[in-house]
Amino acid sequence: MTPLVRTYLSPIKVAVPTVSVALVLVLGGLALSAFRARVGAGSDVALTDSSSTVQPVSVFKEVAKPIYFPPVLLKFKTKTLSVEAVGVEDGGFLGVPSSWHTAGWYAEGAKPGEEGNVILDGHYDTNTGAPGAFWELKAVQIGDTVVLTDKLGRDFYYQVTSKSFISITDPDRAQVFASGKEKVLTLITCGGMWDYASGTYNKRLVITAVFAKMEKKW
Repeated sequence: MTPLVRTYLSPIKVAVPTVSVALVLVLGGLALSAFRARVGAGSDVALTDSSSTVQPVSVFKEVAKPIYFPPVLLKFKTKTLSVEAVGVEDGGFLGVPSSWHTAGWYAEGAKPGEEGNVILDGHYDTNTGAPGAFWELKAVQIGDTVVLTDKLGRDFYYQVTSKSFISITDPDRAQVFASGKEKVLTLITCGGMWDYASGTYNKRLVITAVFAKMEKKW
């Protein structure tokens, strides 16, 4: 389910002459030796059924695939926040972090540096009105850099490309969770005015950023 913006995303025996068997073994050994000499010792090769063409096969093909890990830290402006995984709550709403002062990463979404949409949300303020984890998100501007650090200690840099407010009643609000081939980061928090009737802010602030680079310290 696509998360929505939270309202607060048998063997046969054959007799063979001994001489024939010996001859086959000798000829087979010679052929194998010739093949090895032609290909080269230690080569990884694959032969097709239709020809005798030798095709190299890399033993590192699977190892070379990039490996992605969940984020553990989020940095923007002067903030450095711990990140915890969140899911989808009853009703299809994106869950929020258990602490007022941590960011929540949608675990069913993309990981840092991976194709798709890396989605994080956080509280704008606390239940007493004090600044929450994403209080400073409103100060982020287009062109700013947001950094995600994964479990391996790699830093993934994203550059902000858009900033907008979406009404909690907007029928197209779930579009912020769209995911494709592009490497995108989406940050979400409360915004707008407090709505006493619904018990939450009437809008959501959405920051979108695109992947720029990855750096590692090892």
